[in-house]
Amino acid sequence: MELLRVTPYPLEISYTVTAASTSHYLVISTNDRYEEIVDAAVTSNASSVITYTLPDDFYKYDDHYAVEIYEKIGSSRGDILVEDVLEIVRPYVDPNDLATTATEISEYSTNEKIARQIIDSYVQGGFYFKREWIQAVGQGTDYFSIWKRGYRVLKVFENATKVWDVDDEDGPALDNYDYSITKDKTAIVKDPTSGVDEWNRAERKPARMAIAASDSFNFFDTADSANIQTFSGGVSFAEGVDYMFYLETGYKVVPNDIKDATNMLIDDIKCGRLDHFKRYVDLYRTDQFSIKYDKTMKNGTGNILVDKILNKYVNLVTRPGVL
Repeated sequence: MELLRVTPYPLEISYTVTAASTSHYLVISTNDRYEEIVDAAVTSNASSVITYTLPDDFYKYDDHYAVEIYEKIGSSRGDILVEDVLEIVRPYVDPNDLATTATEISEYSTNEKIARQIIDSYVQGGFYFKREWIQAVGQGTDYFSIWKRGYRVLKVFENATKVWDVDDEDGPALDNYDYSITKDKTAIVKDPTSGVDEWNRAERKPARMAIAASDSFNFFDTADSANIQTFSGGVSFAEGVDYMFYLETGYKVVPNDIKDATNMLIDDIKCGRLDHFKRYVDLYRTDQFSIKYDKTMKNGTGNILVDKILNKYVNLVTRPGVL
């Protein structure tokens, strides 16, 4: 089931089961790591339909969930009656704003879904607002690069210890550091909760140089040493330290030019202007039908103006690597 994340909130889901006026268990789990987030006792109505109002978190983010409805046998789960994937997504344009009658809204909903999938195939990741886990190892710098469009840091685990949690009553800073995302949304940084006057962050790992023994300087500061200068300053994300970040990523709102591009594609779909046999044929022969398609059929959306709009969002490098 695809459920559009549009007002009015909260969102509701409905499923048909085999028996009317019967108790069941509804279980909703995250689709990536199978963590049960809803376990509710529900009752079907006289038409054998179960309706459930989703918690508030479900209308804030785009995500996929696993839905299971069980028979209720006493206080235990019986057989599975319904098994489905619940996809909650924000449309790039609201079909309710494009039409008034139920038939027209349904038609525009179908066309918007097709247009959105065309755009998603062109721009990796699309224009959704999600919560995602990033797990990686520190590289010995003051910046932790992320290859997603980060929005806000929700949770941080350092070597399996939780050090930041926006939902913790004692937090969010649980280890004297605040975590945030840089203004260009390309990296995570952390700052002491006590604050600092100046900080020149290290964007690369400090060079390791052999240091000779000295009577004037110690390798480490001690209470009785006169060493007031360190050989190599500390960094925020030490090399080899394991980090797990739970982030809000993507777009809080859909950009206006993407709405314009979606409307153009919807109009093309509605008017039949995206048919391949009309737009991409380079060569056509009548003797046993020898047809040659232009190679641009695989590279664009079918509308050159939409392609121009989307080009600035295309990221050809989505993960660092070595050529």
